[in-house]
Amino acid sequence: MSNQEFPTFARVRGFSGVACVVLGPTRVWEPIICFQTDEDGNGNEVEMEVETGEGEFVDGDGTRLRVRMVGDDTVHEVDADYVEGIDEEDFCGGCGQIGCGWH
Repeated sequence: MSNQEFPTFARVRGFSGVACVVLGPTRVWEPIICFQTDEDGNGNEVEMEVETGEGEFVDGDGTRLRVRMVGDDTVHEVDADYVEGIDEEDFCGGCGQIGCGWH
């Protein structure tokens, strides 16, 4: 499954009959690194990498996805292989149970 092919709603292994909303790939922190020149104590200049403390979150490679169960706010990270897309008609929009026809 590539980054562009995520389903909107899914059945997720381990979430026992409750539909999940797929939020996208996990996010990873990419620090901003700058190069700084310093002396090594022997009079030689050495270039070294220094983290600035700044950065940004970027999308991961798509092997793990962020999902949340319908009706819940908690975000879970799961393997993309555990996610199987389903149609919106396959679950209840109120309780999130797959197969419930109440809502």
